[in-house]
Amino acid sequence: MLVHVKSVAILWFWLYTMLISTYVFLGFLFTFLNKRLGESRRIQSRDCPRHMVVRDITQSVKSLLEISFFLALGVYLQKQGMGLTPLRLNIPNAILMFVASMLVFDTWFYWMHRLIHSKSLYKRIHKWHHQAVTPTIWSNNSDTFLDTLFLQSYFMVAVFVLPIPIPVLIAHKIFDQVTGMIGHSGYEYFPGKGSRHPSPFIGVTFHDQHHQHVAYNYATHFSFWDRIMKTVYPDYDRTIDGFATKPALNDPLTPS
Repeated sequence: MLVHVKSVAILWFWLYTMLISTYVFLGFLFTFLNKRLGESRRIQSRDCPRHMVVRDITQSVKSLLEISFFLALGVYLQKQGMGLTPLRLNIPNAILMFVASMLVFDTWFYWMHRLIHSKSLYKRIHKWHHQAVTPTIWSNNSDTFLDTLFLQSYFMVAVFVLPIPIPVLIAHKIFDQVTGMIGHSGYEYFPGKGSRHPSPFIGVTFHDQHHQHVAYNYATHFSFWDRIMKTVYPDYDRTIDGFATKPALNDPLTPS
Protein backbone atom coordinates (compact mmCIF):
# COMPACT_ATOMS: atom_id res chain seq x y z
CA MET A 1 0.00 0.00 0.00
CA LEU A 2 2.76 2.43 0.96
CA VAL A 3 4.55 1.67 -2.31
CA HIS A 4 1.45 2.72 -4.27
CA VAL A 5 1.02 5.90 -2.23
CA LYS A 6 4.68 6.78 -2.68
CA SER A 7 4.51 6.20 -6.43
CA VAL A 8 1.46 8.45 -6.82
CA ALA A 9 3.07 11.09 -4.58
CA ILE A 10 6.24 11.17 -6.71
CA LEU A 11 4.20 11.48 -9.92
CA TRP A 12 2.06 14.16 -8.29
CA PHE A 13 5.12 16.17 -7.24
CA TRP A 14 6.69 16.19 -10.71
CA LEU A 15 3.45 16.90 -12.53
CA TYR A 16 2.60 19.74 -10.13
CA THR A 17 6.09 21.15 -10.62
CA MET A 18 5.54 21.01 -14.39
CA LEU A 19 2.12 22.71 -14.26
CA ILE A 20 2.98 25.39 -11.70
CA SER A 21 6.16 26.23 -13.65
CA THR A 22 4.09 26.53 -16.83
CA TYR A 23 1.59 28.75 -15.00
CA VAL A 24 4.24 31.12 -13.65
CA PHE A 25 6.25 31.25 -16.89
CA LEU A 26 3.20 31.94 -19.07
CA GLY A 27 1.83 34.43 -16.58
CA PHE A 28 4.89 36.64 -16.80
CA LEU A 29 5.41 36.00 -20.53
CA PHE A 30 1.92 37.08 -21.55
CA THR A 31 1.90 40.01 -19.16
CA PHE A 32 4.86 41.21 -21.23
CA LEU A 33 3.39 40.17 -24.61
CA ASN A 34 0.07 41.90 -23.89
CA LYS A 35 1.90 45.22 -23.60
CA ARG A 36 3.63 44.60 -26.92
CA LEU A 37 0.35 43.70 -28.61
CA GLY A 38 -1.20 47.05 -27.74
CA GLU A 39 -4.61 48.41 -26.78
CA SER A 40 -6.15 47.72 -30.21
CA ARG A 41 -6.24 44.01 -29.38
CA ARG A 42 -7.49 44.48 -25.82
CA ILE A 43 -10.91 42.82 -25.50
CA GLN A 44 -12.38 44.75 -22.57
CA SER A 45 -11.76 48.38 -21.68
CA ARG A 46 -12.06 47.86 -17.93
CA ASP A 47 -9.19 46.65 -15.77
CA CYS A 48 -9.25 43.68 -13.44
CA PRO A 49 -8.78 44.96 -9.85
CA ARG A 50 -5.40 44.15 -8.35
CA HIS A 51 -6.97 42.28 -5.42
CA MET A 52 -8.72 39.97 -7.90
CA VAL A 53 -5.42 39.18 -9.60
CA VAL A 54 -3.88 38.30 -6.24
CA ARG A 55 -6.94 36.21 -5.38
CA ASP A 56 -6.72 34.34 -8.70
CA ILE A 57 -3.01 33.58 -8.29
CA THR A 58 -3.52 32.29 -4.75
CA GLN A 59 -6.40 30.04 -5.78
CA SER A 60 -4.63 28.81 -8.91
CA VAL A 61 -1.71 27.53 -6.86
CA LYS A 62 -4.21 25.38 -4.94
CA SER A 63 -6.23 24.27 -7.97
CA LEU A 64 -3.13 23.15 -9.86
CA LEU A 65 -2.42 20.78 -6.96
CA GLU A 66 -5.78 19.14 -7.60
CA ILE A 67 -5.34 19.04 -11.39
CA SER A 68 -1.88 17.51 -11.12
CA PHE A 69 -3.27 14.89 -8.72
CA PHE A 70 -5.92 13.87 -11.27
CA LEU A 71 -3.25 13.59 -13.95
CA ALA A 72 -0.90 11.68 -11.64
CA LEU A 73 -3.66 9.22 -10.75
CA GLY A 74 -4.51 8.68 -14.42
CA VAL A 75 -0.87 8.00 -15.21
CA TYR A 76 -0.50 5.63 -12.27
CA LEU A 77 -3.67 3.69 -13.07
CA GLN A 78 -2.48 3.03 -16.61
CA LYS A 79 0.93 1.96 -15.34
CA GLN A 80 -0.89 -0.54 -13.11
CA GLY A 81 -2.56 -2.05 -16.17
CA MET A 82 -5.93 -0.40 -15.67
CA GLY A 83 -7.90 1.28 -18.42
CA LEU A 84 -7.56 0.67 -22.14
CA THR A 85 -4.29 -0.72 -23.48
CA PRO A 86 -2.45 2.30 -24.89
CA LEU A 87 -1.48 2.40 -28.55
CA ARG A 88 2.17 1.99 -29.42
CA LEU A 89 3.86 5.37 -29.10
CA ASN A 90 4.83 6.58 -32.55
CA ILE A 91 4.15 9.78 -34.48
CA PRO A 92 0.91 8.71 -36.26
CA ASN A 93 -0.57 7.27 -33.07
CA ALA A 94 0.53 10.28 -31.03
CA ILE A 95 -1.20 12.66 -33.45
CA LEU A 96 -4.31 10.48 -33.57
CA MET A 97 -4.62 10.24 -29.79
CA PHE A 98 -3.79 13.92 -29.23
CA VAL A 99 -6.60 14.98 -31.58
CA ALA A 100 -8.98 12.37 -30.14
CA SER A 101 -8.24 13.53 -26.61
CA MET A 102 -8.88 17.14 -27.58
CA LEU A 103 -12.25 16.20 -29.08
CA VAL A 104 -13.31 14.04 -26.12
CA PHE A 105 -12.14 16.63 -23.58
CA ASP A 106 -13.90 19.44 -25.42
CA THR A 107 -17.12 17.40 -25.24
CA TRP A 108 -16.52 16.66 -21.54
CA PHE A 109 -15.74 20.30 -20.82
CA TYR A 110 -18.75 21.68 -22.70
CA TRP A 111 -21.32 19.50 -20.95
CA MET A 112 -19.73 19.63 -17.50
CA HIS A 113 -19.40 23.39 -17.88
CA ARG A 114 -23.07 23.72 -18.77
CA LEU A 115 -23.95 21.51 -15.81
CA ILE A 116 -22.15 23.72 -13.29
CA HIS A 117 -23.90 26.74 -14.81
CA SER A 118 -27.26 25.26 -13.77
CA LYS A 119 -29.11 27.15 -11.04
CA SER A 120 -28.60 24.37 -8.51
CA LEU A 121 -24.79 24.29 -8.91
CA TYR A 122 -23.60 27.66 -10.20
CA LYS A 123 -23.57 29.61 -6.96
CA ARG A 124 -21.92 26.84 -4.93
CA ILE A 125 -19.39 25.66 -7.52
CA HIS A 126 -18.67 28.01 -10.40
CA LYS A 127 -19.54 31.56 -9.31
CA TRP A 128 -16.07 32.05 -7.83
CA HIS A 129 -14.44 31.81 -11.26
CA HIS A 130 -16.89 34.28 -12.80
CA GLN A 131 -16.23 36.94 -10.19
CA ALA A 132 -13.35 37.85 -12.50
CA VAL A 133 -15.56 39.53 -15.12
CA THR A 134 -12.43 40.87 -16.78
CA PRO A 135 -10.13 37.83 -16.71
CA THR A 136 -6.35 38.03 -16.80
CA ILE A 137 -3.64 35.57 -17.73
CA TRP A 138 -3.60 34.58 -14.03
CA SER A 139 -7.34 33.70 -13.90
CA ASN A 140 -7.32 30.38 -15.76
CA ASN A 141 -6.99 28.05 -12.76
CA SER A 142 -8.81 30.16 -10.20
CA ASP A 143 -11.52 27.59 -9.46
CA THR A 144 -13.12 26.02 -6.41
CA PHE A 145 -12.32 22.41 -5.50
CA LEU A 146 -15.61 21.14 -6.94
CA ASP A 147 -15.26 23.28 -10.07
CA THR A 148 -11.88 21.69 -10.78
CA LEU A 149 -13.31 18.25 -10.02
CA PHE A 150 -16.07 18.67 -12.61
CA LEU A 151 -13.92 20.16 -15.38
CA GLN A 152 -10.47 18.64 -14.93
CA SER A 153 -11.07 15.09 -13.68
CA TYR A 154 -11.09 14.10 -17.35
CA PHE A 155 -7.32 13.69 -17.08
CA MET A 156 -7.86 11.01 -14.45
CA VAL A 157 -10.42 8.98 -16.42
CA ALA A 158 -9.10 9.54 -19.97
CA VAL A 159 -7.13 6.27 -19.83
CA PHE A 160 -10.47 4.42 -19.48
CA VAL A 161 -11.95 6.22 -22.51
CA LEU A 162 -9.05 6.32 -24.98
CA PRO A 163 -6.06 4.02 -25.65
CA ILE A 164 -3.87 7.07 -25.10
CA PRO A 165 -0.14 6.78 -24.31
CA ILE A 166 0.83 8.63 -21.15
CA PRO A 167 3.23 11.11 -22.88
CA VAL A 168 0.37 12.15 -25.19
CA LEU A 169 -2.02 12.65 -22.26
CA ILE A 170 0.56 14.81 -20.49
CA ALA A 171 1.20 16.75 -23.71
CA HIS A 172 -2.55 17.39 -24.00
CA LYS A 173 -2.68 18.69 -20.43
CA ILE A 174 0.22 21.06 -21.12
CA PHE A 175 -1.54 22.22 -24.29
CA ASP A 176 -4.75 22.74 -22.33
CA GLN A 177 -2.86 24.76 -19.73
CA VAL A 178 -1.27 26.97 -22.38
CA THR A 179 -4.45 27.57 -24.40
CA GLY A 180 -6.52 28.04 -21.25
CA MET A 181 -4.19 30.74 -19.97
CA ILE A 182 -4.06 32.51 -23.34
CA GLY A 183 -7.86 32.29 -23.40
CA HIS A 184 -7.95 34.31 -20.17
CA SER A 185 -5.25 36.80 -21.23
CA GLY A 186 -7.68 39.58 -22.17
CA TYR A 187 -6.03 40.27 -25.53
CA GLU A 188 -6.96 38.82 -28.92
CA TYR A 189 -4.02 36.87 -30.35
CA PHE A 190 -5.94 34.96 -33.03
CA PRO A 191 -8.25 37.35 -34.90
CA GLY A 192 -9.90 36.68 -38.26
CA LYS A 193 -11.14 33.74 -40.32
CA GLY A 194 -9.23 31.01 -38.50
CA SER A 195 -11.13 31.68 -35.27
CA ARG A 196 -14.69 32.04 -36.53
CA HIS A 197 -17.30 30.14 -38.54
CA PRO A 198 -16.81 27.92 -40.51
CA SER A 199 -13.51 27.20 -38.69
CA PRO A 200 -14.00 25.09 -35.53
CA PHE A 201 -11.17 26.95 -33.79
CA ILE A 202 -11.66 29.83 -31.37
CA GLY A 203 -9.92 33.06 -30.43
CA VAL A 204 -9.30 34.58 -27.01
CA THR A 205 -12.54 36.56 -27.39
CA PHE A 206 -14.53 33.32 -27.20
CA HIS A 207 -13.88 32.64 -23.51
CA ASP A 208 -13.60 36.32 -22.63
CA GLN A 209 -17.20 36.74 -23.80
CA HIS A 210 -18.15 33.82 -21.56
CA HIS A 211 -16.90 35.82 -18.58
CA GLN A 212 -18.93 38.83 -19.71
CA HIS A 213 -22.08 36.94 -20.78
CA VAL A 214 -22.18 33.77 -18.73
CA ALA A 215 -24.81 31.87 -20.76
CA TYR A 216 -22.63 31.60 -23.88
CA ASN A 217 -19.38 30.05 -25.17
CA TYR A 218 -18.97 27.03 -22.87
CA ALA A 219 -16.42 24.95 -24.80
CA THR A 220 -12.64 25.14 -24.42
CA HIS A 221 -10.86 23.94 -27.60
CA PHE A 222 -13.46 24.24 -30.36
CA SER A 223 -16.73 26.02 -31.11
CA PHE A 224 -18.75 23.20 -32.67
CA TRP A 225 -20.66 22.16 -29.52
CA ASP A 226 -21.66 25.76 -28.89
CA ARG A 227 -22.73 26.13 -32.51
CA ILE A 228 -24.72 22.88 -32.45
CA MET A 229 -26.43 23.83 -29.18
CA LYS A 230 -26.82 27.50 -30.21
CA THR A 231 -24.85 28.81 -27.23
CA VAL A 232 -22.30 30.83 -29.23
CA TYR A 233 -22.52 34.48 -28.26
CA PRO A 234 -24.37 36.17 -31.17
CA ASP A 235 -21.71 38.83 -31.64
CA TYR A 236 -18.71 36.48 -31.50
CA ASP A 237 -17.93 36.07 -35.22
CA ARG A 238 -18.34 39.78 -35.93
CA THR A 239 -16.13 40.70 -32.97
CA ILE A 240 -13.33 38.31 -33.95
CA ASP A 241 -13.41 39.70 -37.50
CA GLY A 242 -13.28 43.21 -36.11
CA PHE A 243 -10.00 42.52 -34.35
CA ALA A 244 -8.49 41.40 -37.66
CA THR A 245 -8.94 44.94 -39.01
CA LYS A 246 -7.16 46.49 -36.03
CA PRO A 247 -3.39 46.40 -36.47
CA ALA A 248 -1.50 45.25 -33.43
CA LEU A 249 1.19 47.55 -32.10
CA ASN A 250 3.68 44.68 -32.33
CA ASP A 251 2.12 41.25 -32.74
CA PRO A 252 4.38 38.87 -30.75
CA LEU A 253 2.91 35.78 -32.46
CA THR A 254 3.43 37.01 -36.02
CA PRO A 255 6.94 36.86 -37.53
CA SER A 256 8.25 40.29 -38.50
